[in-house]
Amino acid sequence: MGEFGKIVFATAYVMINILMSRSHLIHPKIKPALETYIKPGMKVTAICLSFFDSQYPTKERYDLDYQKDGQYYVKIVEQLIPFGIPEKDITWVHYFDDDQADSIHKIATADILFFPGGAPERLMDRIHEKGLYDVINKHQKIYIGVSAGAMIQLKHYHISPDADYPSFSYQEGLDLLTGFFVEVHYRRKKKQKSSMRRVFRAYKQPLYTIPDDGCLIVDHDKIKVINTAKLYYEKQGVVR
Repeated sequence: MGEFGKIVFATAYVMINILMSRSHLIHPKIKPALETYIKPGMKVTAICLSFFDSQYPTKERYDLDYQKDGQYYVKIVEQLIPFGIPEKDITWVHYFDDDQADSIHKIATADILFFPGGAPERLMDRIHEKGLYDVINKHQKIYIGVSAGAMIQLKHYHISPDADYPSFSYQEGLDLLTGFFVEVHYRRKKKQKSSMRRVFRAYKQPLYTIPDDGCLIVDHDKIKVINTAKLYYEKQGVVR
């Protein structure tokens, strides 16, 4: 397939989906590709719902990272400023502070939705809990997802065993993309390769690996592979 691979949208609308393993938007080999899509003057809403339960047991602990000057707050802002998006144009869906109406307004008025990494299945649980599934799927502009935030953009995704997840599983994501799978944080580990074989044998669909300095951009009906990201399985098998 070369640089591009055909994909299928789960909706009839066109959108841009950016899938990454780390928040490396300003990586020198990634930023030039993203500048085609992320423009000055755009409004961004970060949907900060992907944490593990033990990570933020209280609002106070959550705020240490996601309120102004918190480590994740700062990291997201610093990744967007070089694209001409100032801090004032970034809003946040706050798990403890925002009700459904607040969250929906922030999502509906954004040009870009940003999903940080963490626990993908808990991210989906909280999207349903807050009643945000429909408005996110209807956004149809630009979605940027890091790790868990990349995985949940697929209608069906898998979780490979690692330090946080002892066993393989299939999960349901958003109704945005289908027809392919991704392996985030790809490091050529045996457990990752085993999971990828399992997924390919079950679905016979393309599978892309996204190392920490890689990126996929789904633009209309094509996938652009950036830096170290790679098409690993095509429909006929392993890409040689």
